[in-house]
Amino acid sequence: MSASPPPPPPLACQRDPERWFDRRHRRDALAGCLVCPVRRWCAREALACNASWGMWAGVWIDGRPRDAVPCLKAIATEESSPVERHPPIATIATSHHLPPPAPLRRPSTVLPSRSAPAALLARSCGHCEVLTESCRYGFDHVVSRCPTTLPGESSSPARVFAACGACAEIIAGLQPQLATRSGYLVAAGRDPASVPFFWRRSRWVLLDLDGWLTEIRADAESA
Repeated sequence: MSASPPPPPPLACQRDPERWFDRRHRRDALAGCLVCPVRRWCAREALACNASWGMWAGVWIDGRPRDAVPCLKAIATEESSPVERHPPIATIATSHHLPPPAPLRRPSTVLPSRSAPAALLARSCGHCEVLTESCRYGFDHVVSRCPTTLPGESSSPARVFAACGACAEIIAGLQPQLATRSGYLVAAGRDPASVPFFWRRSRWVLLDLDGWLTEIRADAESA
């Protein structure tokens, strides 16, 4: 008789749930949510129970559930990852080290076309896409990577990224060479969809025209 498979390890929020409801630990909670394999399930649960406080699926709810609904719906309706599973029963664990970010996967089905603002909201899930040490986590500003865009030139998700006020201010004060190296700024004449972007200070990606992300090797640089 074969042995039963071991139970799946507990999720980060199950190991230390208080962090997911404590404003002071929003950074740690967000880091856990961004790599969690059951974000879609969590977003659906938050919508179903009208969650009013804490970090749910990477969305911080601060007593105003209605403000979080668009972001939660964007997460809940994205195609699930092959590793998505129902959350296991919470168990006690001593380690609080988060796993490395899971690989990004492009949906196998064609997503419906969306406007650039709608695609940006879905991609960012209402959070800053920079995450500096001073990050305030929210989506307060749409920052253009192409300040030299000509009048009438069409906008696209590849040309912009979401940032909180603090991160937007930091990026605005960067030297052009540093901003370009991280992909926050795209040199004139270059296609922004082909310029790597250092997304949430954890991985190099391409911001695609359809609002999705394509992960590239960790040592990629924007020349």
